[in-house]
Amino acid sequence: MTGNKTSGIRNDMLLPDAVRTYVTEHKLESVVTKALNTVIQQMPEEPFAALAQELSQSSKSAPRLCALRPDTTLPRENLRFDIVVVTRGVRVRIYSLALQGSLEAVPEPKEEEEEAAEEAPPPETDNKKKVQELEKLISFLQDFFVKGFGDVYVDDFLSFHERCDGISGAPLPGGIAVDVQRATVSITNQLLDSGACSLKLTPLAFLQRALSNSCELVSPPLRDPRDYALWRWRWPRFSMPIFYGGGPSILRAASLRCCAVFSPFTVQPPPLPGDEADPEAEKEKPEPGWIAGVVEFLRSAQAEAVKSLQADKATATLAVDGLAYALPGGLVQTVQMAEKSAEAALLAAGGNSSQGSSGVLLAYADEAWLEEEEVYEVETGKQISLEELVELYAEAAESGWLSTIVNPFRAADVQAGCELLKARKPELKLVQDYGAATVPPQPSENSTFGCMWHLPETLPLVLKQYAERAPIWQENADGFGGCTVLTSAAAASLPAIFEALMACSEVQTIFISDDISAEDVQKLSERNDEMMQRVELSKVPE
Repeated sequence: MTGNKTSGIRNDMLLPDAVRTYVTEHKLESVVTKALNTVIQQMPEEPFAALAQELSQSSKSAPRLCALRPDTTLPRENLRFDIVVVTRGVRVRIYSLALQGSLEAVPEPKEEEEEAAEEAPPPETDNKKKVQELEKLISFLQDFFVKGFGDVYVDDFLSFHERCDGISGAPLPGGIAVDVQRATVSITNQLLDSGACSLKLTPLAFLQRALSNSCELVSPPLRDPRDYALWRWRWPRFSMPIFYGGGPSILRAASLRCCAVFSPFTVQPPPLPGDEADPEAEKEKPEPGWIAGVVEFLRSAQAEAVKSLQADKATATLAVDGLAYALPGGLVQTVQMAEKSAEAALLAAGGNSSQGSSGVLLAYADEAWLEEEEVYEVETGKQISLEELVELYAEAAESGWLSTIVNPFRAADVQAGCELLKARKPELKLVQDYGAATVPPQPSENSTFGCMWHLPETLPLVLKQYAERAPIWQENADGFGGCTVLTSAAAASLPAIFEALMACSEVQTIFISDDISAEDVQKLSERNDEMMQRVELSKVPE
């Protein structure tokens, strides 16, 4: 009997064997003691609720959403609620949901004259009506939550967009219409944070868990410093246009863009006094502030391209409103100059040039197709066949800097053209962009091109769309989301969008919209830094 494990409970030898084994297996005595000690140390106002919450942290199954309860510490017009979940039959308040100002559209800014012309607010004779309207709205929101989310697991996150449909009926005071998209974005953003909190996970880990319920193409964990090795070649890269087609350029397609791509590892740490940085040394993780740093490098590359055009009288007219248009030498010369501009930007800004850059050509060759002549005219005045276009791309990619071409051929030539180009340049990645408003068709078996991803408006839809499309495109073609478009709207409204893209293992290059604000870039960068700090501080499990 001396070799048997004990449960830790006094006189546990008096317990039946099955009970003692159960208590030992689930570590009930240590878990309950730890939870009780925590409550005693904190001495909360509601000890039993706090004890239930502490015990719930040991549950392996995800909690279920239950209800919203108005936050009694704030005025009711703040529309702040506690989110209540059920864990193993115990109701626990885990997080808050703030809806004030999130349900209606953002008002248009008014001119000073309009504001002055508005009538003064009426006397407070209708306070009773306002209170009634407020209580009606609060009651509606609580009912909406129960109907849409009641008894739903917190990690059933991919379904949360559709579960917000009922918010359209919210009775806002004064008959104001509900901005359903804005409300859905706000609710799902906060439910992400609450779900991660309830499971004691980082937002990235929570999104990975939620995605893994529906899809196998999920990135590896990033929990502690040991995981950096798995992520060394998985960090998404960022891209922006350097040269433009159309306008005064020789390249006919107005949508054509020659883009530079920088990896997170191009950002160097500030040198210490007396230190000699080794640019060839392989870093295990990106430096703090790398997102903002990479975007700054890309902006610098754009400026370098404009400067190179303005330095020559023959090309000065190709720099228009801060944009660099393609050079007179055509596509090959433009790609070469984009590479030089990217390298110059890294050198000027102190970036890690050993990590280098790569290029992406957004060709949109359908705009270069001449229907009557049945030829391509990529460069004005030069009509070429499909085979000649393949050779033009192969020449542009000769140095190895150009790694990806998007929409290299018109739709009718995609299959045949991509096969020819892949045979000529096997390492070149080819991608088809079907547009933001079009559902991509299912790819034919053994297609040699991938599919560009335009992100939908909420985080649950982002993961759901990826889970539905990525497996099909990986099985039959060259993947989905390897090239992903991040708009300024998504960057502004979805704080966790980069973590969502990190959770998707197929995402490699993120195209940043030209109009993304410096403030939103900084927010994304700081949030990523916070995530990395949590990784650094995580205790490595024994």
